Amino acid sequence: MESGLKPIRPVPAVNAAILDGEGRILLTLRSASVREPGKWCLPGGHFDGGEDWIGAVRREVLEEIGLRVPAPMLYGLYSDPEVTVSKHPFPEGWRPQYVVAAFLVRRHEGEVKPNSEVADWGWFRPESLPSPMVVSHPVRVADAFRFNGTVFVR
Repeated sequence: MESGLKPIRPVPAVNAAILDGEGRILLTLRSASVREPGKWCLPGGHFDGGEDWIGAVRREVLEEIGLRVPAPMLYGLYSDPEVTVSKHPFPEGWRPQYVVAAFLVRRHEGEVKPNSEVADWGWFRPESLPSPMVVSHPVRVADAFRFNGTVFVR
């Protein structure tokens, strides 16, 4: 721990890279009610107690954007402290390091119906991603488009 900084604790989280059949990815714009409002990101969030990775990604996607994802496939594990450790401590006095399992979703069911955490959403091609994005998400988006069956660990 660096001098003067709050202790760091890992926080398990998930992201979903939802791709359509036209070479686009679904991104959401964070609302004012969540951390880093006004930034684009992949759908996802923290674990609830008692969940596994697949259950967490399915729940988060359903809660945030109303889609069911029957067959999410792990494509990346992300823990690089340079982009996953928050500069802002939780109210309890510690800083989270998000340890993220990212899942590729090539098939989904339902229509996008965002909840209060999502101010906007859209489908984007890799050459025309929106800005600003959450700092840790551009590499996850790029990895989703490049996934060839070998899981990325970053």
